[in-house]
Amino acid sequence: MGQMLNIKMKINKKLLPIKGHFFFFNAGTAPLVPYLSTYARQLGFSSGTVGLIYTVLPIFGLIAKPLFGVIADRFKKQKIIFILFQFITIVSFSAIYIIPQNESNVSVELDCGHQVTELRSCYKNAESIDQCKINSLGSLNSSAFCHMNCDMSPKMWQTVCEHWHIPRYCYSDTKSINYISQINKITVENDSCAYISSSNVTLDGYSYIPHCRIGEGYVDVNEPCKLNCTNEKLFSILKDRKANMTCLNNILSHRLCSNDTSKLLELKNTSQLDDCSASCDLDEPWRLMEICEGWGADAAASCQPKNVNGEGFPSNLSFVGKIKLGSTITEHNCVYIRLHHIELPDGSTHYPNCITKAQYQMESSLFHTSCKITCDNTVVNEVFQAATESYVDTTTQYTKQFWLFFMLMIISWIGQAVVVTFADAICFNLLGDKASHYGKQRLWGSVGWGIFSLLTGTLIDLFSDGAYKDYTIAFILMFVFLLGDVAVSCFLKIETTKMSMSILADVGTLLSCVPTVVFMLWTVVVGICTGLIWQFLFWHLEDIAAATCDGSEYIKTLQGLVSAIQTFGGEIPFLFVSGYILRKVGHVNMMTLVLFAFGVRFVLYSLLTNAWWVLPIELFQGITFGMFYPTMTSYANVASPPGTETTVQGLVGAIFEGVGTSLGSFIGGRLYESYGGRNTFQWFGIGSLVFCVIHIVAQYFIRRNPAHVGFRQGYSSVIRYEQPNDMVHILEDMAESR
Repeated sequence: MGQMLNIKMKINKKLLPIKGHFFFFNAGTAPLVPYLSTYARQLGFSSGTVGLIYTVLPIFGLIAKPLFGVIADRFKKQKIIFILFQFITIVSFSAIYIIPQNESNVSVELDCGHQVTELRSCYKNAESIDQCKINSLGSLNSSAFCHMNCDMSPKMWQTVCEHWHIPRYCYSDTKSINYISQINKITVENDSCAYISSSNVTLDGYSYIPHCRIGEGYVDVNEPCKLNCTNEKLFSILKDRKANMTCLNNILSHRLCSNDTSKLLELKNTSQLDDCSASCDLDEPWRLMEICEGWGADAAASCQPKNVNGEGFPSNLSFVGKIKLGSTITEHNCVYIRLHHIELPDGSTHYPNCITKAQYQMESSLFHTSCKITCDNTVVNEVFQAATESYVDTTTQYTKQFWLFFMLMIISWIGQAVVVTFADAICFNLLGDKASHYGKQRLWGSVGWGIFSLLTGTLIDLFSDGAYKDYTIAFILMFVFLLGDVAVSCFLKIETTKMSMSILADVGTLLSCVPTVVFMLWTVVVGICTGLIWQFLFWHLEDIAAATCDGSEYIKTLQGLVSAIQTFGGEIPFLFVSGYILRKVGHVNMMTLVLFAFGVRFVLYSLLTNAWWVLPIELFQGITFGMFYPTMTSYANVASPPGTETTVQGLVGAIFEGVGTSLGSFIGGRLYESYGGRNTFQWFGIGSLVFCVIHIVAQYFIRRNPAHVGFRQGYSSVIRYEQPNDMVHILEDMAESR
């Protein structure tokens, strides 16, 4: 038993800090980097503007990596610069959090359909409407709540007052109403009150049938009116009396009560009643609202909003609107959703009815306004956002917030680029002659990334209210883990025993070597392929899901699973055994295999008809990144002349990211926009396979003609080609003669 437990675990304490750096740095960037593009969108930037930012950023990495690599190698300050740029990354990321958000630029119009208010959001063209999202909303028997802020004109205030029944905003300066009433009938009830009914009224030159609002919302106006009638009997009876406005059989009437019943009874036999001029007192704004709405007198001057002298109407109205998702429809290039009711800041609830369709068509200026809107339903927000962005003038995006965000993104990108490059150089420095163990150190970065990119997404949804995402937890995790990275990095011990007397000359001589040039070109091609995946794989998955409407509601979950499989199913296992595989297969053969894997991967993407089938394809990430990255960095480390390790790592990283991924994003974006995702991935796949063949031919020529490939003078005499087709073995032999 004792013998079974006698197992010694050897821990290389010198490598613990670099393992800790890879874990903490990736755990610190994972909560933020994958979500910065969506965070930018929430700040108010359009997708086109965000795409422009990510096209420019790699260029700064292209400059920063070799520049600071040269500085570090020249002055032997790798560790100080390494930690300094960690602090720069923390500060720039933290500053992004305090950038004020632009006011929501997502807007809808209010429209009147079937006497109910609808939200209308129109696209520049009907083809831009995502019908899958419309269908998914229309199938829901539920509601959503939207915070709305609507621009208000005086005529729109009239609609709000009369049809939404919010009179306190209007008519506060109205004390009376004057009109001409055409009397057509007089009835006497209980011999004490006469009801004088009107067949028609004329208000401010407009003729109306004086209907009363009846039903659940009916309130009797009951205001006293002074009637001046042309009929002598009416005139003699009324004299100085006032008749109260009332409703009889849904028609405006005036009720006149008197103790002199004989005169009232005489009115029953009146054959010619003529007109009466009415002047009615109004002591509350809601009474005029009831009159104007019942008569449909929107065009009359008396029904126009009137505020207290010296007080203007508010320029906007804020409220929370409840929308019925099942009412979502499209017509032409517009989307319509019914607004069921609204709740004002004071807690009161109102039902936004509107005028009839016929009247609306004649008086449409009474009911047109634009509202800024944010809803607690993600799909609704995406539908409205897409409609708004279809008309966006990109020049309006370049606000102070944009330039501040862009500047901080550049600083953070440079900080990350320098840290990543220096970490690779430091790692190889610590490994010494065990460069093949690089993957076992780097996999801790994938562990940190895989865990905390998924965890952060879950926490963001958990702490967010509806579609509005609260990214506070992402910034907190970033700050904590990157500070941990600084603490761990302080324990790094870098031993520099070699020094180049002429760094730039040595690097220039290295670039004149044909195998190195081929390696650099291979790095660019792989960078182009990687850029396409980084920028457009998720777009392609969303397009596939949208084409059939299968899984559109769970596309974010699918994208999260894609990241998880890439990390845990691909990168981590291959990084762990990368050293062993490289010793068996060789760096040159692995370069060829990486291009072949990209080709197969892209072709499979182009054949997808169901987005969920992408999951097994993501296992190729083990070769296209899990093996590519150790191959690239270890080759660069062995090829570096003494004392130029950081410079060469920076140069190679800059070529991969600044040239390769930037070109991949640019070329892929152009092709994707013009020909779609399926064709783009297919063409990239064919291109990868073609470059795979070209790479095989180039390496065959190098092996067959070592004297003509441009090796540096003094190193070619010890080249041994009996090694297993591995140019790194050749370079290692060259290093032995230094």
